[in-house]
Amino acid sequence: MPPYYDIYGLSRHRNKKTIEKFLSYFSIRGDIENREEEEITVHKNEKYNIKETWTSINSLTEVIDFGLENKTLGFAFYISNHLKEGVNNIILKFTFDGKIIFGISVEEKRISDNGKLIDNYDKALEIEKTIAELTNSTKTSIQFEYAPSDDEEEFDSDIEMWRTMNEEKRKIISTYR
Repeated sequence: MPPYYDIYGLSRHRNKKTIEKFLSYFSIRGDIENREEEEITVHKNEKYNIKETWTSINSLTEVIDFGLENKTLGFAFYISNHLKEGVNNIILKFTFDGKIIFGISVEEKRISDNGKLIDNYDKALEIEKTIAELTNSTKTSIQFEYAPSDDEEEFDSDIEMWRTMNEEKRKIISTYR
């Protein structure tokens, strides 16, 4: 399994319309609906005094409804099939503070038109901009093989942690142009 850039956008728009808009843009929406034999796992979180629970689901609509009905529960749901070209995973992270983090994973490296293996950071930058536009995300971040944050405070901390890596990537990419 290759390493991935994880591109995240934090949005206060934890609603069905925004989620469906995001999913329809990055996936073949009808083909990702069936989620039989999958589950929602709410991991233990001491900060929010939440115990670990599992909930069986049969559809993506059930996942979305669960996340919308339980604004104080945080969980991540990953989708890796029936996605648009160049997208390896979709991540929906319902945060413990009532927000949502929209995520897309793309491979770190790709093969260029001339057959060379190159960094895929430009694609990550494009996706970061698209996520912000589609979801009205107030904060975005490109990370590397890193799980989405549990709340906005943690997201802010993660942004700072990844800022240096992102600045270095931008410098490297600008030397190739």
